[in-house]
Amino acid sequence: MEKNYECECISAKFWSLPQKPGEEVNRDHLFMDDQILHAHFEREITAQMAGAKTILDAGGGTGRFSIWLAEQGFHVTHLDISVPMLDKAKEQAQKKGVADRIEFVHGKLTDLSGYGEGQFDLVISLDAPVSYTYPRHYEVIGELVRIAAKGIVLCVSSRLGAYPGRFNPATKKPFLVDESDPDTAMRWYVREWEKREEWQPEFKRADMLWERGLMAEPDEVLQQMMSGGTPWPVTYLFRPEELAEALAAAGLGSIRLGGPGALARTLPGEILRRLLYTEEYRTPFLERCYRFDSEPSVCGLGLYSLVASGRK
Repeated sequence: MEKNYECECISAKFWSLPQKPGEEVNRDHLFMDDQILHAHFEREITAQMAGAKTILDAGGGTGRFSIWLAEQGFHVTHLDISVPMLDKAKEQAQKKGVADRIEFVHGKLTDLSGYGEGQFDLVISLDAPVSYTYPRHYEVIGELVRIAAKGIVLCVSSRLGAYPGRFNPATKKPFLVDESDPDTAMRWYVREWEKREEWQPEFKRADMLWERGLMAEPDEVLQQMMSGGTPWPVTYLFRPEELAEALAAAGLGSIRLGGPGALARTLPGEILRRLLYTEEYRTPFLERCYRFDSEPSVCGLGLYSLVASGRK
């Protein structure tokens, strides 16, 4: 099999694990960084809505944004590689009464040839699905820009944002809402924290991330899958200037970058919890997160994600 096909198989298998749809639906309830990321996405999408009627949510998962957009009257095409994710998204859309405004499509970001140039007014691809299309990530960026008529909002994994995590086993801990929550995603992070005495820095993997933008050797990940495992998909992590250059080369203009979590990662968990769960603090704090995280000098240091938007 070709390597890019195998990498897609890993992504499809991983995101189709039985627990994944439920974990995705619960993210904002489990992790404070996801609340900040969600708010950042909504601001970027809103800024690109002018003149839009049709929207493609490429890698839409369980419908966090396609349902929100449908509720505002947009016609949304919701594309995802995972059938269980699509099923959960359909279920959520039906509960919200907007299933008639969403077209659910089982498909891959690496095959958008069925869509014409400028077919969608706005294209969004959030929570880093482009990073899971390695080694075809640049090609996919070009295709997403090609089928967008007016604007695009794109999220990829951040190389500079992820790098400090190679030296800090507590990277996620300040963002856990309730460590006693029984959700499988929460239990995984709690177990990882409990094993901190066994933790050792991975200098070679840190160097690979810094130099090549990869979390792990693709051949190693592929072998894990071929042996019956379900490893985290092969992931390519971008530098800010690299992402901006790829989008500009594809024909996107007025490019804006952001690194959600750059401000929040400087705060202890107890302070972050007070800011987000005190009603009078929440909105002003999220507004200032967006302002700070969108500064070019810090956008690469978002917690995990790098966000870009622009106009055709």
